[in-house]
Amino acid sequence: MPPAVLNLGFLAHGWCQPRANRPPAARDGFTPSGRTVGDPFDYLFGPCDGRIIISTFASNIYRIQQALNTAARYKRKVAVIGRSMVNNLTIAQELGYLQVPQDILIKIQDINKQPDENLVVLSSGSQGEPLSALTRIAAQEHPQVRLKAGDTALLSVTPIPGNEELVSRTINNRYKLGARVFYSARHRAHASGHTRRAELKLMLH
Repeated sequence: MPPAVLNLGFLAHGWCQPRANRPPAARDGFTPSGRTVGDPFDYLFGPCDGRIIISTFASNIYRIQQALNTAARYKRKVAVIGRSMVNNLTIAQELGYLQVPQDILIKIQDINKQPDENLVVLSSGSQGEPLSALTRIAAQEHPQVRLKAGDTALLSVTPIPGNEELVSRTINNRYKLGARVFYSARHRAHASGHTRRAELKLMLH
């Protein structure tokens, strides 16, 4: 559902201190819809004959839904890893915000029972947090998931200012292990949830 910009403007009438978040405020135009990520997902899944490891914000329920839907369309099972990702997926499903395709989820302990071409791993740790599941996978330190040549890694986030080095290190480690790597700076694999300049103008006027 599109935001009710006019209603928000009416509610804000008379306020002397409007507030809005700022990360991409220097960029012109409007922030693309999260739906635009669907095409890169299809581009990634279509020709891939190995495992696909997707990482995004654990709070981005819409992106998790896109990953699940695309996996179901290509008949892949999904293993979820990372405490925040598991918790948020469970809560969102219980509240009805996330529709999980039937029989798509498997336990992370069972991933070796699935052919590589039938598997997706959905992981937290997209900002390169040192103890996160994704960072441990990229460093070959995770007990269940060992990255290998033929894997495809999708990082569906934009680094938060200050985390660029951590995210770049995770990307580099994946390349070193022979994985194909897709990320937002090159492959439109993420759409920001923050406003650009045109949207801020609408709110301010």
